[in-house]
Amino acid sequence: MLDFLRQPITFKRTPKPTGEDALVAAAPAAEVATPTPPTPKPTRVPRRKRGLRAGTLTGLDIQPGLVVAARSHLNGGLHVERAAFLPIGMDVVRDGEVADIPALVTVLAELFKESRLDRRVRIGIANQRIIMRRIELPPLTDPSEIQQAVRFQAQAEIPMPLETVVLDHHVLGIVEREEGPRLQVLLVAARREMLERILQAARLAGLQPEGVDLAAFGMIRALHPAGTGGDEAVAYLSVGGLTNLAVARGLTCEFTRVIPAGVEQVAADVAARCGISTDAARGLLVTLDTPSQAPPGADEHLAPANVELVPGHATHDSFVPAGDEQSIVRSALSEGLRRLGSEIRNSLDFYLTAADSVPVTRAVLTGSALEIPGFAESLSDQLGIPVDRGELDPADTGVPASVLAVAAGLSVAEGAQ
Repeated sequence: MLDFLRQPITFKRTPKPTGEDALVAAAPAAEVATPTPPTPKPTRVPRRKRGLRAGTLTGLDIQPGLVVAARSHLNGGLHVERAAFLPIGMDVVRDGEVADIPALVTVLAELFKESRLDRRVRIGIANQRIIMRRIELPPLTDPSEIQQAVRFQAQAEIPMPLETVVLDHHVLGIVEREEGPRLQVLLVAARREMLERILQAARLAGLQPEGVDLAAFGMIRALHPAGTGGDEAVAYLSVGGLTNLAVARGLTCEFTRVIPAGVEQVAADVAARCGISTDAARGLLVTLDTPSQAPPGADEHLAPANVELVPGHATHDSFVPAGDEQSIVRSALSEGLRRLGSEIRNSLDFYLTAADSVPVTRAVLTGSALEIPGFAESLSDQLGIPVDRGELDPADTGVPASVLAVAAGLSVAEGAQ
């Protein structure tokens, strides 16, 4: 993929290369991890149980408005050893894709210089130019035959020319159908040009990319309870500059979608309506009153506190009285939650159209949305299912617990227990 790197890239995380390590040549040396299947259902051929193993890399989560790096270890759960973060301009990464390489290089160089984290990194990616599909093939056993069959079927599954994408797959196992056994495979495709830009920025910043992973997989690894299995479908949601949705059973990701809406869009709406800066709007969102302090008629869970207008962003004519300002913020946040809830519900309905899917029974929320009091509760109302808080202990890193999950999950890999 990248001629100047002259090394293959793979979405896999197996300890040793196999014939399934199939990605277009010349991409950066990287392994993008696929969560390991849980204990199979009765209809599936039994497989050896697999789980997480400790890694030695730094997980790097690059998203709109924020870069987070973390190193973690496993000891009865995921524990963060060291972490750091820096804000970035909203025009540096747009919709999950690098838009300004020099600006990102500057931020990454500063982040790793100050934090002294290991420069060998596994980078998470999340945007709408990544496609994941579960496909079924004849019950093949030879890795080269599986690889050929996957690439052939990818032509029908991937709505992009195959020469423009990087393909990889992960064998999930055998499922029994009326017509006989079928081999179920997880197919992942990512735009080459998108990968090139993020890897170029990392290398120019002096980092050594050792892997590229779906950010959704890192989120699942970080937030899935250690030692639990199996058949419950859980929605994992990272809501920040965008919304990264993944549905998993155990550690197996069965569906993922990136929604180009999140906290930043609400902050921009608040800023425009109130005549304040986006930074001031963010501060307003995360300094909400408790529900008992909300004025009559406010959302049951959401009630913002006062915020001062920033000089240069609000004129005398555009000044919004404090009471009206609070109403505006509640309205913007409620509208944003309704839109986001609708997008998530539609995505979960689509997930249910796939074979073997089961209804999602609960969700786990992580990301900067957790810093908004009442957000998780209001999202639960929108979705009609419990929404748990997905936070890791930040120890003494100084990084908000709300934004650690993806980077921490990226820093560990999978292997046989």
